[in-house]
Amino acid sequence: MPDQPPISYFIQSRPAPSQPWRHATGVNSIWKSKTEALERLAARRRMQPTWEHRLMERITTITERPADEN
Repeated sequence: MPDQPPISYFIQSRPAPSQPWRHATGVNSIWKSKTEALERLAARRRMQPTWEHRLMERITTITERPADEN
């Protein structure tokens, strides 16, 4: 069975449905633990109840191939 690609989580927010989603910034704005990310999402929803917030996944795929030696 192949290894699963690394997944990290981050939060996007917007003040209204007509606005674009924005990546939430901060010192620890990307988490490897989904549990921790969900806790942070809940905290952000409490801090900004009038905004929309969503949890996003970032899946990192690594490709290895022989390099051209010329």
